[in-house]
Amino acid sequence: MSGGELKGAFRGETRRSLRSGFGVYQYPNPFFRYEGTWREGKKHGFGKLLFGDGSYYQGEFVDNEIIGQGTRYFATSGNTYTGHFYYGEMNGQGRLRLGNGDSYEGNFKSNHFEGEGSYLSHDKELYSGTWHNHRRHGQGEQTYANGTQYIGDWIADKRHGFGKLVNGVDDTLIYEGSWRNDLMHGEGTYSIGESYTYQKAMLVNGVPVGWPFRLCINKNKATTLQLSEQPLTINVDIVDSSDNMNRVNADCGRLIRLRCGQRTNQPTSDSIPTPFGFHVNLVPRKSKSSLSDDPSASKSTEQSITTEEPETNEDSIFTACDSGRAQFAGITIDTFAVRQANSSEPSSTTNNNRQKDKSTSSFIFIIDDVTQPVPFDKTLDSVYIPVQFSSPKFPQ
Repeated sequence: MSGGELKGAFRGETRRSLRSGFGVYQYPNPFFRYEGTWREGKKHGFGKLLFGDGSYYQGEFVDNEIIGQGTRYFATSGNTYTGHFYYGEMNGQGRLRLGNGDSYEGNFKSNHFEGEGSYLSHDKELYSGTWHNHRRHGQGEQTYANGTQYIGDWIADKRHGFGKLVNGVDDTLIYEGSWRNDLMHGEGTYSIGESYTYQKAMLVNGVPVGWPFRLCINKNKATTLQLSEQPLTINVDIVDSSDNMNRVNADCGRLIRLRCGQRTNQPTSDSIPTPFGFHVNLVPRKSKSSLSDDPSASKSTEQSITTEEPETNEDSIFTACDSGRAQFAGITIDTFAVRQANSSEPSSTTNNNRQKDKSTSSFIFIIDDVTQPVPFDKTLDSVYIPVQFSSPKFPQ
């Protein structure tokens, strides 16, 4: 080896004028400095290469090259890699700690994540699975900061293929089916909350085909309902927005509410506005005791309705839809306290009879969607149905 091999400041062992054994070498470029073992004038064995910006590599060298196990610290980014190197590149099994608190442990190839590995972010999001060219690619499981987990296919860092999304707290299914470009797309089952499920149906870019939904009574041909003492069943369909207005059979578990109200010409802060330019005052449901044959029980209930504020759900009937249909069964004239709604009217027989005719045409059913959380961020439009009481039991 020529004498030029010894240029630079070297302090250490030599053999036949070549650096051999342990020594410290300051390169002619002052940015680089090496401390470690040498063999025949080359860095070989274990050593530490220091850089002027505070970065360093500490580990194995083979014939002047960084090959083997070692640790590389990057001062500019704060990243630290510990693992296998090949010709100075992260290659093989290793662990990378990033300056922002993230970390990756797994396989590397040419300084990129490649093969099996796990990535943990500083906000505790975790991905475990396969990688290609520094991106999630293939099969993998991602746990998000809010606790949800995705298990399935990835392409180029996006959910693509088949996969399922679950609630990590109780393992309940949120969505299972096809994905495209990181969105639910294709056939799948989607669940929101404890009860709502969109079953085995088509979604496009995260929302159902036929979006948005609407509520419909008798395929949108509802006329005035005639209520009597005979039980009536009201079917409410969830339909799409197309001209066909077909029932969405995939829609299950949506919570539908039915209330009864009376039109008022003197709205108050408690009145409910309607799209038709008038307000309604809600008519409370009768309690079980008011439906009893015991006159004293009925009188007691009427007094309680008059003197006490109704509870939040006292004026409402709830039912969950199944296969796109919600059903309110057993609705009769005695379901709502229609007498109470008219109790403040004039007591004379003439005025009372006239008022009965007027009142029986002023009642309206309000049917709306109260599912929480709101499926697909879309509440269904409310339905308003005029109600006629065929034999109203107003006080004489």
